Amino acid sequence: MNWKRKARRGLSLFGHAVGYDSLKRPDGKRVRKLWFDPPDSVAIVARTGDELVLIEEYRPRLGKTMLSCPAGRIDPGESFEQAAKRELSEETGYEAGHVELLETYYPTAGMRKRRGVVFADDLTSGTQHLEPGEFIEVRTVPVADAIEKVRAGPICGWSLPPLLVAQEEGLL
Repeated sequence: MNWKRKARRGLSLFGHAVGYDSLKRPDGKRVRKLWFDPPDSVAIVARTGDELVLIEEYRPRLGKTMLSCPAGRIDPGESFEQAAKRELSEETGYEAGHVELLETYYPTAGMRKRRGVVFADDLTSGTQHLEPGEFIEVRTVPVADAIEKVRAGPICGWSLPPLLVAQEEGLL
């Protein structure tokens, strides 16, 4: 396809780049397409023996409590694996002895950010280090029941997609 970007306009809003591109479509028509550049993020499928470590958290924007994989943003200079270790420790208290990047993908076409799915095992339990305003309950569920448990409640991108990637890799 022969799309051409003619101009880009953007600004920083709350530390994130937002804006629009002026484009010329293959049929010659000019259009504007919005974009938003939040930081990349990571979802962690954490396995300890025959159980997965999940989190239960109230999501104010959705008005729902959700069961999902530990997850979070990638800080500047971090790899997906480094962020996974940090986020897992902060949100659950578990320290991972081994992490492996399984997949990266764009969760939506409207945001230019990638999400990594990282598998973590060789876990040792510890103390959560939650950020101010975070209220997270750690839940462990049998590996065999994890997908069913997640599907029983409201589903978000932090829950079902990472588990399906790990299942496809033979890790669940």
